[in-house]
Amino acid sequence: MTILPYLETFAAVVEHDSFTAAAEALDISKPVVSKQVSQLEQRLGVQLLHRTTRRLSLTEAGEVFARYAQRIVSEAQEAEQSVVPLQREPQGTLRLSAPESLAMSMLPDVLLGFRRKFPKMGLDVRISGRFVDMLEEGIDVALRVGELEDSSIIARRIMPCRFVVCASPGYLEIYGHPDKPDDLHKHNCLLYTQSPKPDTWVFRDKSGKVINIKVKGNLRSDAGNLLLDAAIDGQGIFIGPSYMVDKAIEAGRLVETLENYARPQVGLYAVYPYSKHVSPKVRAFVDYLVESVTVEATP
Repeated sequence: MTILPYLETFAAVVEHDSFTAAAEALDISKPVVSKQVSQLEQRLGVQLLHRTTRRLSLTEAGEVFARYAQRIVSEAQEAEQSVVPLQREPQGTLRLSAPESLAMSMLPDVLLGFRRKFPKMGLDVRISGRFVDMLEEGIDVALRVGELEDSSIIARRIMPCRFVVCASPGYLEIYGHPDKPDDLHKHNCLLYTQSPKPDTWVFRDKSGKVINIKVKGNLRSDAGNLLLDAAIDGQGIFIGPSYMVDKAIEAGRLVETLENYARPQVGLYAVYPYSKHVSPKVRAFVDYLVESVTVEATP
């Protein structure tokens, strides 16, 4: 048997000096209280209480054990109370994993706004293009782009996302616009090495047929911002998530190409390990993220 419930019963008997009063305090029957104390004595192999028809008294062993039991029960109650505020108001440190493409685009504004709204919250942000093992690395929330199949996590879609093929106006003026995916064989492609298959770019034609194109280029990197800067500088064709390249396209520093062969649309997701009770800090961050993205997208 586990001893902890019996400690609470024994401590209640000592506190109230009565089986009846202890039963009332614990909201259980008097026979259950008596049985649990007897089972505890059997477990310990000592008598804890002298029982008479008029009163109870502690044995020498009971006095020693009562001090430990009361302290353990008190600390357990304090531990329970210590997390109550966490259920009412987000506190503690949120460990967040995010790809670099988000870190250099919309994430800084989101994090600054979140900290202003929840000043008691701490943030531990890890930037990585790989899919981290959330449980092993102690991650509360991960932001991921793509289609998710892991059933051990909860995924909340934050916004739709598409991958855009683009290059600078200067590059396209010199080397020409690719009219179809096969034309990429004649172009210098900037390759992001943290993608599952950096040398294969996937497209879809108007009929829905998927087209896989092997590409090559003289710049490969696991740093998306380096590749984006290189594309803006006219060094090649880049493919990146819409939230990363949209501002450069709007400013005329990049031009979208191969629009008729759009890559399959995916989503930006906030994911967190499955649990019956989602912690307030996780819920608060995900809700704030959805709210912030919605507000930003509203004309």
